[in-house]
Amino acid sequence: MKTHWKNVSIKKISEESGYGTATVDRVLNNRKGVSKKAKDKILKILTNLQNGKGKNDKKNILVCCQSGPSYNKTLEHSLDTINNNIYKFNLIKNFIPAKDFKPIQFIKILKESSKFDGVIIVSQEDQNINNELSKIVSEDKPVITLTTDLPNSNRTTYIGNNQSNAGSTAAHIIGKNVGKKSGSILMVMSMPYRCQQERELGFRKVLRSEFPNLKIKESVFNLDTTEESYKYVKRYIRDNGPPLGIYNIAGGNLGVAKAISEMNVKENIVFVGHELNKNSRNLLENNKMDFVIGHDVELEIKIAFEKILNFNENSKSQTSFFSDILIFNRYNCLDKKVY
Repeated sequence: MKTHWKNVSIKKISEESGYGTATVDRVLNNRKGVSKKAKDKILKILTNLQNGKGKNDKKNILVCCQSGPSYNKTLEHSLDTINNNIYKFNLIKNFIPAKDFKPIQFIKILKESSKFDGVIIVSQEDQNINNELSKIVSEDKPVITLTTDLPNSNRTTYIGNNQSNAGSTAAHIIGKNVGKKSGSILMVMSMPYRCQQERELGFRKVLRSEFPNLKIKESVFNLDTTEESYKYVKRYIRDNGPPLGIYNIAGGNLGVAKAISEMNVKENIVFVGHELNKNSRNLLENNKMDFVIGHDVELEIKIAFEKILNFNENSKSQTSFFSDILIFNRYNCLDKKVY
């Protein structure tokens, strides 16, 4: 029996489903040679189009972000800017400060997967979160990880810097600015995020191979906060004297800068951190920070939205999109839009 369709072209169904016109024609005319999965997808697209629902209709996008307050703010403003100007998705936003985060908060939200068409997530690694994301992927819905990857979740795509290369870049900057001096480097980080672990590996690799005159003094704590950074860095300088460089892998650049300022040792330290925002730009402008390693958050969100908009059965390669690593100093940060 022939499948009936009303005022819907084969080309339109092909564009919406991602399958070729020949495959669509086979399904619509009940011919053999098409997998059940492809047939179900094409018939679902047909029904949606007959009901006036295409892929350009408003989608429900779940956004889950667990990070420091500065990045949370940057991401939320960037999401709204790109969405309001281009896409008009219905964004279901959940922003939780890293210091207050409990995995169950995201797990409970992710279990409501029937209510949304795709997920954008920034989160520390947690096996239960990975499991919930894998279930969503198995439902043929896209899952995009931003800035910090969750590869064990079977996510669709990671979008952000190659974080190992970002760490290597930080080591190169500090090493070149320190020169031939021998001494210690203070590394400030928190453990739960894969992006920080990857930055650390890249940083150590380059420092070890190219700048053996510099030795790392590691700092590990669990909260990406100004208060924690300030307390640790000030205590370290008081007890050990100023290091030749500080690499802040985590959040809390304001705390690092405050500690350096109070100990009156800025001229002795090359200070490199991540994420250009209002706070870090102000630190650069006032010579309280030397370099910020950043990335184009709005571009990454645009790519994430495009991948969700165009997602279909043929786009599940799980390939990553690595955005450019941007290096800011006091002279080139002024024209960059920050939040």
